Amino acid sequence: MATSEKKAMHVSIHRSKCSEEKGSAINQTDHQTPLSAKEIFMTATEHGDAETVVKMIEKLNVSPNLTAVREGLERNALSIAATYGQIDTVAELLKNGANPTLRSARQRTPLHDACIGGHFECAQLLMDAMSASDVNIPDNSGQTAAHIAAFQGETKILKQLIEKGADLSKADHKGRQTAHLAASRNQVNALRILFDSGIDLDHQCSAGKTLLHHAAEHGGLDTVKFLVERDCDLTLCDHSSNLAAHVAARHDNLNCLKFLVKQGTFIDTPQTNGKACSHIAAINGSVHALHWLLESGANVNLPDGDGNTPAHHAALGGRADCFNCCMHHHANLDAANGKGDTPMDAAKKSGHPLLMHKAATNEVMCPECCIKLEKEDYDYKHPLAPVVRSMSAAKQRAFRSPMTPKKRPQSQKRMVKSDWRISQVPRNDEKTFLTQRDIPAKYFGEYLDPNSTFKLKLK
Repeated sequence: MATSEKKAMHVSIHRSKCSEEKGSAINQTDHQTPLSAKEIFMTATEHGDAETVVKMIEKLNVSPNLTAVREGLERNALSIAATYGQIDTVAELLKNGANPTLRSARQRTPLHDACIGGHFECAQLLMDAMSASDVNIPDNSGQTAAHIAAFQGETKILKQLIEKGADLSKADHKGRQTAHLAASRNQVNALRILFDSGIDLDHQCSAGKTLLHHAAEHGGLDTVKFLVERDCDLTLCDHSSNLAAHVAARHDNLNCLKFLVKQGTFIDTPQTNGKACSHIAAINGSVHALHWLLESGANVNLPDGDGNTPAHHAALGGRADCFNCCMHHHANLDAANGKGDTPMDAAKKSGHPLLMHKAATNEVMCPECCIKLEKEDYDYKHPLAPVVRSMSAAKQRAFRSPMTPKKRPQSQKRMVKSDWRISQVPRNDEKTFLTQRDIPAKYFGEYLDPNSTFKLKLK
């Protein structure tokens, strides 16, 4: 054994003997405890040294509910052990009378800390030592252990909490239930468990946001699909009259926005103040969402309640890329709002005239418009062969306007099974069901003459 290790051991033993001889019991408030003994106990708890913890409780009368400032917060020993997943230490502390409902500075119980760390075994031990009402103890933000387990996606702990009697309808200080936090983190597996337990998918928090709003805000496409598949209400608005599509446009969550529009949300649906998704995207600089909206048919010159178009809002907020996107989609720069200002007038009043001038001269460009222009330029310089272009056009026409199959004649419907083979023989006096197509026209397009296209040049 090294000299330094021997010295540290003698110092630790000497401190322990001094504390024992003085008979100083380490109480919960710990106003009279020597600092060295307190640090030894808390360090042993943190590192999972259950043997040292038991010895200090038995020989030095250390309280299992000892609290200390750790990482800037006042926390008890059981909370620290649960945070680091020290299952043996948690078991010994509970066996020696530690209080599982003792709260930290943030009003969290050790069960909260076990849920944050995802320590299932520790959480199970703590739940066994708690009553059903203790499981629903909230912290200083009003969140129970079930809120945190759902937020972290700890499905095993969440199931145990539900079996123990966790109240899934209990709301935090912002009116958010357990499912709202799961939706905000795209925790689909946790949502499945909550859905099977009978939660309300359309419950609104204090701000009026449903689960769908929270999922669209944080880009949880899997959660959005999960909620839509279970018939959540797409038409519910929050207290700011935002649909879920408006929220997705604000935060530039393009995949969620595409899916919601595909499910039937009208692309130009306004809020109560007249702002549609395109206005909201321009205000918040969500250039990818704005480009897709305008490409999908959103009205680039749609005025809101104050007469501002998306170009006005881009100019007012100094969103040069959004302003450039509006220009490339033929925005009317002469349109006046309720104050009589054009987009460039609005840019001057808001202090962004030079920035908007750069957008107008393509010095600052929308990244999506830039990609589109590059593709168009490439297609112009590398045109397809006539045959390929004709086949591609025919394919597009076929998919866009498919022909309905012709009904069978009444004579064929009345045909008996014995006459089936006879009826397969073609007759000259009967018309076929499908019109005959010229073979060259079928493969080379109806506007090309294969005889002239592939004519042999004879010398």
